[in-house]
Amino acid sequence: MAGFGAVSHGGGAGDAVLGFPSPGLSPVPGAEALELRLAAGRGLCEGRVEVKLRGQWGTVADNAWDMEDAEVVCQQMGCGSATSTYRDPLFGQAKGSISLALVDCNGDEKALWDCKIQGWGPYHGSHDYDTAVVCQGFSRLAGGDGACSGRLEVRQGRAWATVCHGHVDLKAAQVVCRELGCGTAVAVPAAGHFGAATGPLWDGAFECNGSEPLLASCARRPTHGQACAGPAAIVCSRYTGFRLADGGSGCAGRVEVEAQGTWGALCASAWDLRDAHVLCRHLGCGPAASLPPGGHFGTGKATGPLRRDALSCSGSERHPGECPVALLGEPACPPGHAAAVNCSGAAEPLQLLDGESRCDGRLEVATSPGAWARVAAGPGDDRAASVACRQLGCGVPEKVYAVPAASSGPVELQELRCAGSEELLAQCNASGPAAAPGHSPPEVAVACSGSRRLRLAGGPGRCAGRVEVYSEGMWGTVCQDAWDLPDADVVCRQLGCGRALEAPGSERFGPGVGTLWPGAGGCSGTEAALWACPAPARRGCRRGGGAGAVCSGLLRLAGGSSSCSGHLEVLREGTWGHVCANDTSPATAAVVCRQLGCGSGGRLVAVPAQGSVPAWLGSVRCQEGAPSLWRCPSAPWYLQSCGPKGVAHIACDEDTEDTSGATSTAGASSSSSVAPLTAVSGSVPVPTVLCVLLGTLLGLALAALAVQAHRARLQRRGGPTDVGAEAVYEELDYSLMPEYQEVPSHTGSLSEGSGMKLQDDSWDGDKEESNPREAPAPPAQPGHGPSDGYDDAAAVPEEPPAPHGGDAPAQPCGDTGYDDVDMGTLGTAP
Repeated sequence: MAGFGAVSHGGGAGDAVLGFPSPGLSPVPGAEALELRLAAGRGLCEGRVEVKLRGQWGTVADNAWDMEDAEVVCQQMGCGSATSTYRDPLFGQAKGSISLALVDCNGDEKALWDCKIQGWGPYHGSHDYDTAVVCQGFSRLAGGDGACSGRLEVRQGRAWATVCHGHVDLKAAQVVCRELGCGTAVAVPAAGHFGAATGPLWDGAFECNGSEPLLASCARRPTHGQACAGPAAIVCSRYTGFRLADGGSGCAGRVEVEAQGTWGALCASAWDLRDAHVLCRHLGCGPAASLPPGGHFGTGKATGPLRRDALSCSGSERHPGECPVALLGEPACPPGHAAAVNCSGAAEPLQLLDGESRCDGRLEVATSPGAWARVAAGPGDDRAASVACRQLGCGVPEKVYAVPAASSGPVELQELRCAGSEELLAQCNASGPAAAPGHSPPEVAVACSGSRRLRLAGGPGRCAGRVEVYSEGMWGTVCQDAWDLPDADVVCRQLGCGRALEAPGSERFGPGVGTLWPGAGGCSGTEAALWACPAPARRGCRRGGGAGAVCSGLLRLAGGSSSCSGHLEVLREGTWGHVCANDTSPATAAVVCRQLGCGSGGRLVAVPAQGSVPAWLGSVRCQEGAPSLWRCPSAPWYLQSCGPKGVAHIACDEDTEDTSGATSTAGASSSSSVAPLTAVSGSVPVPTVLCVLLGTLLGLALAALAVQAHRARLQRRGGPTDVGAEAVYEELDYSLMPEYQEVPSHTGSLSEGSGMKLQDDSWDGDKEESNPREAPAPPAQPGHGPSDGYDDAAAVPEEPPAPHGGDAPAQPCGDTGYDDVDMGTLGTAP
């Protein structure tokens, strides 16, 4: 059956008595294995729980199915932790037999059949109590534009652990993208591309062949103490193919993209030259030469409407799948208005590799089709770099430097001699023979101005944090001496994060590491990019790096009890507006909640509009699994009144999880999201520590006074002092013991035995199987299979940034300041 995975567990043969296993033997006579799967879900990690017994699949029935039971299923499937449980036909009504009944797990068992099970089937009866789960998944991408790009994090117990760069390759990235429903992997950028790690590090590397259904299914190898260069980054694309059709060659024609196995033409409404440059270079056709009018090469054989996807490429991307894409608010495409392009047709005979984009990295030149030669470092590198950056359309060189040889072997071009005014690198003179065997001289690397990037790091979301600039081939922080709100406003607009609310210094998000980027602090607020601002005249940086920005974001829930509940509002042209509830799909709620870091689900209802706030959108039709609101189709953007159906109101599960550190390219991005600006969790606040210390000292002082007073009373009464002292110390020891509140080992429902009892006459066991409730004693469990062992992460302590002085009040004595998990959001569904 499609949409599920299976996990096998071996078991031996044994005798069954009244359908229950004999002690120490398998409950399934003659069976070679037990298998588990999740059926009828959207993917491998959600669906109806089914177990294979006696060669046939059957459901698991339980009238008190809880989070501990679901946790075992999810962990056994390699799908991380459970997020929700169900005892209703969410995934359709099952047919056939019931394999297991009345399951009671602690939550830490290695397999479902290691739990206490009162009924071993198969049974034939009502499916009213069939169980289902939704798992969190083993892997995720955090800190990017939506769910399909970011730092790779994997589930380690109940926490997310960051995977290091170099511990995954493109094959592993393909598995991750497919697991997340994000199409194909288009890039594995350099370490730290989406910001620094925010939690523990995963102590292991993944070795995949590329065909595995889940990353958890890939082989693993130890890292042998290898240092972590930074978080691994992956960029997925829902587009699995690009081509140019009906143009007479592979380098001219109608733009067509493949998504979910279907080819379709792209609408020309938002198609521009920067998008065309990226596509042409990806196809090996050099830069774009011209953009014919829409429909110039026809519409092809496609019967459906043209794709309205609006790409927002900066021009420095290596693959068009790396470009931000927006669909929200895009108007319907006029019939026949398909995007077209004429590429130059000649593949560029040079490239820059191993950098953040196609505009920085090691310089290589083509010697023949498909063959590349490395360039040795030499005295004329600055002039050659000027020609290379200009030919690639990447601006001017910011930095030219030598790097160690990437691999052994001869260097065919030992030196390039350029005047610097050449249009093509091929016009420069190449001199010098190949290097001697076994000798690999340093190679030339170039960082062009087109490689500049911007991000906010160390904050609660991608639209708040410490400003960091990628320049001259490395990330650096910004000096805070002259930093002000207009500078932060430029950053927010450039990142597609709305307007600046604050421009804090290093006390908010920390000073950061790396070199200082000097060119900031003199913006008027209207510049298109931070590097377009005039650099202020200064000598040194007195206060150091760490300039920050807190942006409004483009998406929010307003007017509710928290940032995870309220009217859905979007920012457009500097104005916040509602989203009308008319024809807005219920799945939109889950997409918005995930994008805001407010859990994996939510509820959308229509409420009457209040006040004079207009609406920007209506008919938002998100589908299940959409990576962000910006990828959902809707009616076009315009200010409107929602009418009698009212506005969209969303209440999320409020499971706020941090996803920080997204990256914007040098061009402005129009498809960005924002997480709610919640306080950054960290170590125990200083006021709490002082309260604990002072309280302890006060208690000891009072105890000492009590002991002396007691002794004095005993002496006046003529009694022995030792007995009194002993009694007081026993009372003191008891009074100083902290009061512990027992918390379940697994978050979820705190009630036991909730729900209706299974009716005794609802089961009709095969052959002589008895009703599970009539069992005189609990059965023995099947043999335990080998532990899969997912807990391979090693916790790496990270000093969190100190909170802003005015953001978080001092904690009162007795309040530890930790954010408690909202148990109510993890409970079982009714």
